[in-house]
Amino acid sequence: MAGDYGYSNARIRAMKAALLDRRDYEALLAAASVEALIEALARTAYKEDIEAALVKVAGVPCVVEGLRRNVVHTVGAVPRFFDGRPRELVRLLVSRWDLSNLIAILRGQARGVPAEEILQALVPAGELHEADLRELVKQPTIRATAELMLTWRLPYAGALAGALRLGNGDLAGVETALHKVRFGDALASLGREANDLLVREMLETEIDVENISLLLRLAGLGDRRAALQARYGAAGPGALLVDGGSLPAHLLGQLGAAADAEAMVRLLQGTSYGAALQNRLGHYRQSGDAGVLERGLEEILVLKGIRMFHRDPLTIAIAIGYLWAKSNEIANVRLIAQGKTLGWGSDMIREEMIWWTRE
Repeated sequence: MAGDYGYSNARIRAMKAALLDRRDYEALLAAASVEALIEALARTAYKEDIEAALVKVAGVPCVVEGLRRNVVHTVGAVPRFFDGRPRELVRLLVSRWDLSNLIAILRGQARGVPAEEILQALVPAGELHEADLRELVKQPTIRATAELMLTWRLPYAGALAGALRLGNGDLAGVETALHKVRFGDALASLGREANDLLVREMLETEIDVENISLLLRLAGLGDRRAALQARYGAAGPGALLVDGGSLPAHLLGQLGAAADAEAMVRLLQGTSYGAALQNRLGHYRQSGDAGVLERGLEEILVLKGIRMFHRDPLTIAIAIGYLWAKSNEIANVRLIAQGKTLGWGSDMIREEMIWWTRE
């Protein structure tokens, strides 16, 4: 095991040292404008990528382009540090970016969002490279995207085409089908070896967060049983849930039947998600926005991934920790840039961030 991970993890720890620390974040938050934010980023490990982006664009697009360039040679490099089974496991981990990008493309195309605007929301950190993503966002329809993916034999092409064939045009059903393929295939490929179990632990948490988030959104529907019956042929949400998480089926059933989001939070007390959701109930009551609770679930998932840094240093845990830490850093910097554009104060931006900085 050490021979498989020792050298590779040393390289990842060197990359960890380049992650933003608290002083870096405070400098970014203190920037008075997006232009000042770009100057501050140019004094961090993002220097070369930001300077290259400035040749092409300015403002928020410059930040987005700089982050995209950085992801390609940081996260994109991690699978290449490994061979054999360790590389297969790392690919399972980065597959979340492929699916996230694909779903962002499908949502954008369904809403008629311009291709360049969709592209800004994507993170080319998985098997789908930036050139692939650029071609996909140019497609005029979701069906055209599926056809191009089939032609190129890209990940999820078969699952997307199948979901479109069987579906009724409902994007939520298509997304569920894609999630089921990703998680189903990944879990089926994992054994009982220690590194496989670490990857399984993260995948199960991802599934839990996906399922709870979906149920929270459904709880906001007026007559959700009638809506589900009309759209999916069943009054319950079972067809939209992904198998393989850590939450037992009976609890998922209770959550699906809960009267509202607050009842769901009560049902989740005693699970690893209960306390974080309970802490956000006050904010939820003020806003009525289930996104407040979903953000709490995302924080649980992100911090669980990052805390893998503290597990066995001669396992895949170090790669897991880095991938989640880098993903969170990219999300935080994007949030800061967007907040500056919207005129948010530093405290408001800070409140929306998921905080973790390297020691």
